[in-house]
Amino acid sequence: MVRQRGAHAGGPSPPPIDSHRVHGLAWCAIAVTTLSILSAGATAEPQRKAVQQSAAESNAASSDTVLVEAQRLRELERQISTFVSAITIHNQNDSLARWQAPICPLVAGLPFDKGKFVFQRVSQVASEAGIPLGSEDCTPNLLVVITREPEVLLRNWWRKQHRLFNQDRGVAGIERTIRTDAPVRVFYNACSVPPGLATTFAPRVLAQCGSGTLGSKLTRGAVRAIYSVIIVVDAEQVKALELEPLTDYIALISLAQIRRNSDLGAAPTILRLFDHIGAARLQGLSPWDQAFLKSLYGTDSGSVMQQSEMKRAMARDLAR
Repeated sequence: MVRQRGAHAGGPSPPPIDSHRVHGLAWCAIAVTTLSILSAGATAEPQRKAVQQSAAESNAASSDTVLVEAQRLRELERQISTFVSAITIHNQNDSLARWQAPICPLVAGLPFDKGKFVFQRVSQVASEAGIPLGSEDCTPNLLVVITREPEVLLRNWWRKQHRLFNQDRGVAGIERTIRTDAPVRVFYNACSVPPGLATTFAPRVLAQCGSGTLGSKLTRGAVRAIYSVIIVVDAEQVKALELEPLTDYIALISLAQIRRNSDLGAAPTILRLFDHIGAARLQGLSPWDQAFLKSLYGTDSGSVMQQSEMKRAMARDLAR
């Protein structure tokens, strides 16, 4: 038996402590603690496994997301490459043609309010693409005419004003423009100029036509410069169309030399405006069309890599 000291001298002694009971209680406490630890371990193990499994599933999901995103980007790049290659007129010796002079639109054949809308919209699209506008007294170089007799108009026009139709590559292009039955006919006047002129938008680009410099493996000796465009719209063929999408179609084909009857693939573009009568149509320029114009005027036309640079620029814009 073990006795405690009295709490006060001379006071009554506390009851004796049963050492066997103390040891028993101690062992009981140890057992409870051990069981608690073991129980906690038994509970923690499934939780740990659950956390690990959740983390693994999260990592797998993240990997799947990255893979899907990479596949989506590759598919987008493929579609962009097909689109740009299809609609641009390009060969080994020529750059992609684009405006090198400020544009000065003129619209004829429409009531004043509709003609004003076409003028303002084409000017807006040009400005957003980086093409400056001519002064108020500029000489018109982007002519948009709506008529019920497009072939008659073009033949008379060509007969009376040969200089409005560039013949630096023969008259075959003019004849194709006149004879086609397309709802919107477009004729580009373009010539070769030194690459340095490609970023100046010189008002008198004609003074530089037919000249160039010595090129290299990375740069061209001359680039194609658009200095005027003639667009003739067949009023009868477009009478069922709204003016807004028709105007955006005109804006796109007047600001970039677009290949006729090109395979557009799966690209969402206003160039499909006349693909299928009665089919769902875009009501204006698509993000693809806007990205195309932006890349055409935002890259170096003197670089032999211009088309590749355009495709990369479009992919960056459209992947956002």
